Amino acid sequence: MACAGVLLLVAGCKVVPTEEVAAIHARDRGEFDVSSFVTDMWPGRVERELRARAIPLEKLRTGTSALGPRHGNRAGDGSPWTYVLRGGGIVRSIERDSPRGRLQVDTATGPVTIQMGPVVSGTTIRDALPSIAFDHFPDQISFAEVGMALTDKALARLQPTLSSVDVGEHVTFLGTARVTDDQSSLLLTPVELAVQGNGGALR
Repeated sequence: MACAGVLLLVAGCKVVPTEEVAAIHARDRGEFDVSSFVTDMWPGRVERELRARAIPLEKLRTGTSALGPRHGNRAGDGSPWTYVLRGGGIVRSIERDSPRGRLQVDTATGPVTIQMGPVVSGTTIRDALPSIAFDHFPDQISFAEVGMALTDKALARLQPTLSSVDVGEHVTFLGTARVTDDQSSLLLTPVELAVQGNGGALR
């Protein structure tokens, strides 16, 4: 029995994406390249998986008890659920002078804080993706570096929008957040961000 782009396991044959096969082989050779791994994954697999897993922010805020197993992901046993969220709202404040830049957005279901960087808390883009698991990487350091590199990749792509958005504008977003029972201060790492200008056009 053969499988394309696979690792053979004792119990049979499990399909593994080719990027992960390459990462595991690189691990065995001691040559894992975080930058190349993220660059190869981003255009197709990462963006596609994030969009497919996104749920409306309103759905999250109606209650999380049953959402986790269906729509969330955990980086490890006992960790909080991490979600991909889609929503929109009005920009109420912008903090660009701090290393931990923040964009405060009022949505129909409550406030959301969007991280602008350059310093960003957490690795929620990585943690929201079931396909990126710790045991696919050479060690804990590589797993952490992939998490940071995914965040850096997302923010670098959004810099033109983040640097030009202004208070009072309407934005739509797709991003990742680690969610606990207290949702009063939802901290989002953006993956997509668009500004709705005059006439409803997005930029």
